[in-house]
Amino acid sequence: MSHPATTLGELLQEKVKNSPKAPLLLFGERSLTYADFACEVNRAAHGLLRLGVKKGDKISLLLPNCPEFLFTVFAASEIGAVFVPINTAFTAEEAGYVVDHSESSFFITTRTFLPLVEQIRGKCPHLRRVVSLQKDQEPECLFWDELLFGTSADTPEIAVRPGEIASITYTSGTTGRPKGVMLTQYAYLFAPQKRAEALGWSEKDRAFVMLPLFHVNALCHMAIAMISVGGSILLRERFSASHFWDEVREYGVTTSSLMRTIPNILLNLPEKPDDGKSPLRLVVALLAPELHLRFEERFDATVIPSYSLTEDILSILGPLDKSRRKLGSCGLPIAPEVHKVRIEDEVGAVCGPGQLGEIVKQSPTVMKGYYKNPEATAEALRGGWLYTGDLGYLDEDGFLYFVDRKKDMVKRGDENISSEEVEQVLNSHPLIAESAVIGVPDPIRQEEVKAYIVLKPTASPENLPPEEIWKFCQRHLAAFKVPRYLEYRGELPKTPSSKVQKSQLRTEAKAPKQIVFDRLAMDKK
Repeated sequence: MSHPATTLGELLQEKVKNSPKAPLLLFGERSLTYADFACEVNRAAHGLLRLGVKKGDKISLLLPNCPEFLFTVFAASEIGAVFVPINTAFTAEEAGYVVDHSESSFFITTRTFLPLVEQIRGKCPHLRRVVSLQKDQEPECLFWDELLFGTSADTPEIAVRPGEIASITYTSGTTGRPKGVMLTQYAYLFAPQKRAEALGWSEKDRAFVMLPLFHVNALCHMAIAMISVGGSILLRERFSASHFWDEVREYGVTTSSLMRTIPNILLNLPEKPDDGKSPLRLVVALLAPELHLRFEERFDATVIPSYSLTEDILSILGPLDKSRRKLGSCGLPIAPEVHKVRIEDEVGAVCGPGQLGEIVKQSPTVMKGYYKNPEATAEALRGGWLYTGDLGYLDEDGFLYFVDRKKDMVKRGDENISSEEVEQVLNSHPLIAESAVIGVPDPIRQEEVKAYIVLKPTASPENLPPEEIWKFCQRHLAAFKVPRYLEYRGELPKTPSSKVQKSQLRTEAKAPKQIVFDRLAMDKK
C-alpha cells in the first residue's frame, strides 16, 4: 500500500507491514502480535461475507470488552459494513430500540445476552442472523468459531472509501430516545492518530483499556489510538481497583484513560510506599485542580485533561509541557490547522475571552449526522459547525473551560443520561402525575440521578413507596439510569420553562426541605 492510510482497514495493513511481530493485544491468557490480530480480523471479515454481510449492512455488537469486539470493528471496516455498539447495561427494551432503529441485519453477542436477544428478535424485522462467542443450543444462533471456520486470512479485496460510514453509535439525547451518531472511516483514522501524536505515544507504549469498548473513549481514544502508533494494549473486561496497580507493574502499562470515578477510587486506596514507582507515566482525565495535583504527586504520573464527544471524536487536550498547562481547563484543540472551537451566545454571536456560551466545533471528524433523524441533525449541524449543547468559555490563550451542559442531561461517571428519557418512564406509571429529573453532585461519579415525583390524587407514598418506583424503572431503564434519589412533592415549581424549573430544583437540592429516599442506602438495610 503506497498511499497513506485513510480507513481503519488500511491502518491495520500498514502496521502489519511495518511490524508484524510487534505485540498488539494482551487479554487474559491470549497474546496477539499485529500479524496475529490481522489474521483474526481477516478471517472474521471473510466469515461475515460468507454469512451474507454486504457493504452498508449494520452489525450490532452487544459484547463486553474482549478481542472479538475489536476483531469485528476492524473486520466490518474492511468490508464496508457499519458496526453498532450497544451498552451492555441496556435492558431488552433499550437494546431492542437500537437494533431496530439502526436496521441491524446481524447481531454479535455472548451467551449471557442470548435471553435478551430472544426478547427483541420478534420486534426487529431487519435482524437476520445472530452470532454468539460461546456455543449454544439455540438453533438459529451461529457459533463464532463456525463463523471463522475455513475462512481465509488474506485481506478482503473490497474498496472502502474514507467518507463512508463506519459506525452508528447511540448517545443519550434530550428528546428521550438515544440518537444514532454516524461517524466515517476517516474520523476513526484521523482523530485517534492525532490524539496519540499529541500525547506523545509511540510503539514503546502500552495502554491499559478497561473502560467499555462500546464507548468512543476506550475504542477510539485508547485502542485505535494506540494501534495507530504501533503500540500495544492490555485489555480487561472492567476496572478493578484491587488489581489495577499490580497489572500496571506486571505488564508494563505506560498510559491509560481514567474517567472521573477511577482517579477518585485510586486516591481512596490505602497509601503504599511504592505508589509513585510504576511504569505508568501518563493518564488522561479531566479532574478538579486539587485532585489533579494529588494524583500526580502520589502516583508520579502526568495527568492530561481532555474534552471530546461522540458527535466529534477529535479531542481537545491539555499540553504535555507542564509549564504551559492551566489546571481546570480542558486544554487546546489538537490538529488546530483543521480543528476550530468557538463560543457562541444565545443569539449566535461569537463570545470573547472569558464569556460563557455554547461550545461550537468544526473539524474533519464531525459526525455525518444522526441516523434517520434529520431534525436533530439540522439542529446540531449548522453552517459547517457542530453545536455541542455544552456550555463553556475560552480564555485569551484559547484554552477551553467546560462549565455545564446546555442540554438536559445528567453526567454520571462515563455515562450521559437524558433527563427526559427517565421522566418518560416515570410518567408512564399509572400512579405518577408528573416528574422532574436532575443531576445532583456526587463525589465519586460527578453526578447522581435525582427524581422529583408528584403522585396522582388517588396515590400516596404508602401505596407507591420508593421501592416500587425503583423496580418499575429497572424494568425499562439500564441500571445506571435508574434514579438513586427520590423526593415526593405535592407539586413542582411553577416556572416559565422546564429549564428554569430544573435550575430552581438544583438550587433547592443543595438544602433539601423534604425527605429524600436514597436507593443505595435502602439497599444496604
